[in-house]
Amino acid sequence: MTDSPTTLAVTLVPVQQVLADYGLDFRALARQAGIDPELPSKPDARGSVPRLQKLWRLASAASGDPLFGLKVGKAARPAVFHALALGVMSSGSVLAALQRVERYMRLLSTNGRMVVVERAGCIALEGRQAPNQVEISMATFDAFAVIFCRLLKLCAGPLGLPQRVCLPHPAPPEITPFVECLGCPVQFDAPTIAFEFDAEAARMPVPSGNAGLAEEADRMAERYLEQYDPATVAARVRSLILQAMPSGAIDQMEIARSLHQSPSTLQRRLRREGTCFQDLLTEARRDKALEYLRSGDHSLADITFLLGFADQSNFTRAFRRWTGKTPREFMR
Repeated sequence: MTDSPTTLAVTLVPVQQVLADYGLDFRALARQAGIDPELPSKPDARGSVPRLQKLWRLASAASGDPLFGLKVGKAARPAVFHALALGVMSSGSVLAALQRVERYMRLLSTNGRMVVVERAGCIALEGRQAPNQVEISMATFDAFAVIFCRLLKLCAGPLGLPQRVCLPHPAPPEITPFVECLGCPVQFDAPTIAFEFDAEAARMPVPSGNAGLAEEADRMAERYLEQYDPATVAARVRSLILQAMPSGAIDQMEIARSLHQSPSTLQRRLRREGTCFQDLLTEARRDKALEYLRSGDHSLADITFLLGFADQSNFTRAFRRWTGKTPREFMR
């Protein structure tokens, strides 16, 4: 995947259908947004988020309907979420479904991410911004909320209904259609999009959950991401390790989470590339230590901090293992 955020092009199919209901020309609006009108019909294709969002805004404005996003969500089929839809619907609990979205949201869109958080008896799936995130239209948020709530209901029935859905845009003139469509209270002008659940209910097993189907959906999602992301997993892990070093919080589970993968999946993919997390951490620390010592711009205390070691004695022992010398001996 490129640095510019992308989204599955099939998400435009329900937009095309709803525009037809209004008697509007999808192809003309797509061209106006700089999008190939045939793009949604190409399996697994991805589109540029800035262009897709321009199309969403053009379509919503042309319809003149504040409920445009809701109608797109209702017209969408599960397949617009690709393998993620199958994974959500097959999950063994609502919490497992939320964690699956956190892990594989990158498949649907690389424009930001979703994370699972727990606080005061509540488990929520919340949006998080990315550094290069493109602003999302109101209609896009509305459509995503409708599709996702439908998938959760297919997964867990009544247990899949959120206690509340939060939408990061102003309230429309009439909020009743939102409450009816989402099946729960709705908060507008929220800081971010969020789906909130009772923590105990979210952990309850779903009788219709199918671990085999869910695992197959995960494999499909991983294969897709491998196909469309040319960067090696090892390179991405090393980059995240370097970012985390000064904080000292170099945690494999958190890095796996940042890559939208389970720790076991991350380990398997790294083994496939002939390495492991600990090796990457050691190599990154050793290389940066040599770089800092050769430059002479940092004290040993600074280097210890920058490499994420708890104290200078730990750094010295590690450096001796790497080079056979202490840092001071190396500098001399």
